Amino acid sequence: MELIQVKDKAQITIPSNIRKELGIKKGDYLEAAIEDGRIIFTPKIVIDKSSITLSEQGEKYLHEALLDIKENKFKIHDNVEELIDDLKK
Repeated sequence: MELIQVKDKAQITIPSNIRKELGIKKGDYLEAAIEDGRIIFTPKIVIDKSSITLSEQGEKYLHEALLDIKENKFKIHDNVEELIDDLKK
């Protein structure tokens, strides 16, 4: 476990061994969330919407997926095996 000190303007430095393990580099984006009184950072990729072209069916699936997320109609799995078992059901 690494100890991190909060600096001016609430800045922190993520230890290099953690950055390397997660592949986090300068300019990357992290999502910040609070879970059980802890700060959770999740690496994210941001894609320019104008660079993606979806078929009509793809647009429909995307719209449905975004609605599901907005309405909390999704599950979070702890591992791939759990996801596969759930998909088989």
